[in-house]
Amino acid sequence: MPRPEVPDPYRRRAREAGYVSRAVFKLKAMDTRFRLVRPGQRVLDLGCSPGSWLQYLAERVGGSGLVLGVDLTPPAVALKPPLYFLAGDIQSLDLAALRAVSPVFDLVVSDLAPKTSGIREVDEGRSLALARAALAAARELLRPGGHFLVKVFEGPDLPGLVAEVQALFEECHRVKPEGSRPASRELYLVGLRKRAAKRG
Repeated sequence: MPRPEVPDPYRRRAREAGYVSRAVFKLKAMDTRFRLVRPGQRVLDLGCSPGSWLQYLAERVGGSGLVLGVDLTPPAVALKPPLYFLAGDIQSLDLAALRAVSPVFDLVVSDLAPKTSGIREVDEGRSLALARAALAAARELLRPGGHFLVKVFEGPDLPGLVAEVQALFEECHRVKPEGSRPASRELYLVGLRKRAAKRG
């Protein structure tokens, strides 16, 4: 968090644009670069609260799309089509409940971060577990050709997760987007075009 005496231009811009969080600018930057979100898509937003990513995704998919948010805490935004919400823990997702809303998704995103302990190794491990849970959801729910975006704290075990994303997607990019605080250890993995499952 920025010190109170240090202005945060992203927070001001978010407030002026009607977004509930500055985090929206990270998603917007990555969408601009990789063209992740398109009209009519079905998007799964894991760890969606407070809801700025939901707001942006709903604008991008439009009335013909669908955005399903999942979190332990309900988002602080109006929930009306194309926005939907299911209360749940990413590490014990009810896949049947998600599929009841949409059998498959075109894009899975996760901006989840763990409650930090101040112990670097512990926080990195918790972040990695959340990212792997998001990847497991993408493996089950994302259509072939779909995209994946997940936040993770950088650490010595990150290459293993990168290898898993590379195995599932045709491309994997490591990104520190505009809006991410310079001092933060967070980065994002972007998986483009999920590979079709091998037969036999």
